[in-house]
Amino acid sequence: MKIYVDGVEVLLKDVYVILGDGTRTACRTLSEEEKKAVLECGYATTNIIVDNGIVSIDISSPIPLSSVFVGEFVLDIKGVEKVLALTLHPSYAYMYRNAFSYYNPLAVDRTPTAEKPPDAPEYPPKAESISHIDFVKSFPCWTYPSIISPESIPLYTVFILLKLGNKFGAIATWSSGDLTAYIGEGLKIKLFTGSSRTIIRRSVVATIAFDEDPYKAVEKVVEKASKVLPLKLRRFKKEPVFLKYFGWCSWNALLTEDLNHENVVKIVRGLIERGVPIKWAIIDDGWQKEVRKGREWFLRVLADLNADDKKFPGGFSRTVEELKKLGLELVGLWHTINIHWGGFEKNVVEKLGIEGYKVPFLDSYVPPPQLEKAIEFYTAFHRWVKNQGFDFVKIDNQWSIHALYQGLYTSAEAARNIQIALQISSQVNSLDILNCMSMAPEDYSNYFASNVMRISIDYIPFWKAEPKLHTLFSVYNSLFFNYIAYPDYDMWISYDPYAKIYAITRVFSGGPIYITDRHPEKTDINLIKSIVLPDGEAVRVDEPGLPTRDIPFRDPYNEKVLLKIASKSKHTYAVALININREGVEIEDEVSLEDLPYKVEEGNYVYYMVFSGKWGIITPRERIKVLLKELEAEVIIFTPIKNNKAVIGLKEYLLPPYPIEIIETNSKLYIRSRVEGTLIYIENNILKQIKVQKESITEL
Repeated sequence: MKIYVDGVEVLLKDVYVILGDGTRTACRTLSEEEKKAVLECGYATTNIIVDNGIVSIDISSPIPLSSVFVGEFVLDIKGVEKVLALTLHPSYAYMYRNAFSYYNPLAVDRTPTAEKPPDAPEYPPKAESISHIDFVKSFPCWTYPSIISPESIPLYTVFILLKLGNKFGAIATWSSGDLTAYIGEGLKIKLFTGSSRTIIRRSVVATIAFDEDPYKAVEKVVEKASKVLPLKLRRFKKEPVFLKYFGWCSWNALLTEDLNHENVVKIVRGLIERGVPIKWAIIDDGWQKEVRKGREWFLRVLADLNADDKKFPGGFSRTVEELKKLGLELVGLWHTINIHWGGFEKNVVEKLGIEGYKVPFLDSYVPPPQLEKAIEFYTAFHRWVKNQGFDFVKIDNQWSIHALYQGLYTSAEAARNIQIALQISSQVNSLDILNCMSMAPEDYSNYFASNVMRISIDYIPFWKAEPKLHTLFSVYNSLFFNYIAYPDYDMWISYDPYAKIYAITRVFSGGPIYITDRHPEKTDINLIKSIVLPDGEAVRVDEPGLPTRDIPFRDPYNEKVLLKIASKSKHTYAVALININREGVEIEDEVSLEDLPYKVEEGNYVYYMVFSGKWGIITPRERIKVLLKELEAEVIIFTPIKNNKAVIGLKEYLLPPYPIEIIETNSKLYIRSRVEGTLIYIENNILKQIKVQKESITEL
């Protein structure tokens, strides 16, 4: 089937259907129209519809179809030079196996339980062949980027960006109807069900877009999906309230063993007393009364609805009340999409007065996959959460919908019902959601209201490889996921040796900024003050940062090129440059305004380097050289020159323009500062600094 998408020819070929007994049958075309092809696949009939780059499929068969991969087809696109792939393949996380068990205990003053992982692990690895059962056992919830050839795309890839000469192509896979799609080697699209059927309903499995601008190609591929799926673009959804403020999470500070009322309150009080203006906190995993259903760590089942009274005497309401008395605006509660890792006991739903779904292989209950029942379930549970005083929820383990209802429901059908119910419940109960472990098609395909999501594997404290790999993952994953939700780069410890990198990247993420310090006396107050206003407002870029135009197909981990993240801040453009090279070599690289993801107007601009204090005047086509040693970073602010003046912002902040507002009237320039600080500006080619007061208005 030959189609044209945004003026580019795409050949859809090599279509196969797989039956329940494993028989793999090639399909032949019976009829073909402009947007539709009808194919005979042995006993089965397949309809493929491609409309404006939106690929939909339905299948009917007199005998049962496969309950795993039910079909596949190849997208033949000529002239592909390079591919950036975001894959769920677990091989890409091999280096993290020991990292969690070695470094997480160190963060809570305990002895590591594994060997120390290498500080310069090989990445990307060669993707190993893997069965679907082993894929599911790996908890496939995070995507990992790599630049590879079309022939080397690992199975379970969900997004690819293609370079074709002077054009760029984007292909994203989705979960809808009865199918969940993945990309594999050779641009092969594989179709997963999760339950044997004779009828596969019309399902949107992929979207395709091309453009001369890579960022527009990616945005278009998500926008096309939003027209046919229960998915809205980030910019059309409400921004979660907690994004505005600086926060703290209990996870790396306390893990599960040390989480309790006393420790949470003690740490929050200690931070506030030291002058850290945190405004929200998350009580993470470890609050539950639970029973074990096996040796595996995830077979922890919620035994009772209320928190463990040994850890939280007086219940959650007491803890939330004390935290808010200390000055917190918001408090969030962690739970998984199935309430706890292994689900919950029957008495939990009995207390809520609702129905659960019994999972035989877990010997526990999970939320029911039928839409109406799922809405009733989550609404009742979240009503209980709200009654404890919580303002938002962190919902973990969302990928597990892929496997929880296997055999009875297709993963696409169950996921749609669960995700829709979850979001309706959150809105009914006025609870924002921080989504986690959700970078799977079943989840992001259904985010019609959810608007913030973790976009990389967990933060690992104190590990030298972490600021390199985690930053690489987060920035390149943002290229796709930022159009769906605000990217969450995860919490971090302010006294981590690499805390400066984490602070910079969180400011440029556009998402939530929060620490997980255990010892307030060690908290890096000066670093925190550079990214948080005195009232607790987090300093963030205007839009989620994206890799600059020169590096989507470069590898800053293995090549001698700096990782560059670009965004906007008020009247300026901002770029963060970081040396994440695996070998630790010093790197000199260049950046210009032409590298930014935005159209930049002609004219003269002042550039100002936040950490070195260097500055100069350039045009959009001129390039600035930056030399950085291993894990060094620089932030450059670009601001236009008008009437011989260019305003940078407040010197004390990592993102200087954030705390100020420029007012132009009658050819005069006024600066309103929201906080006290040192205003930096250029006038007649001279760098000037003046002290400004909170809420002052200064004429320049």
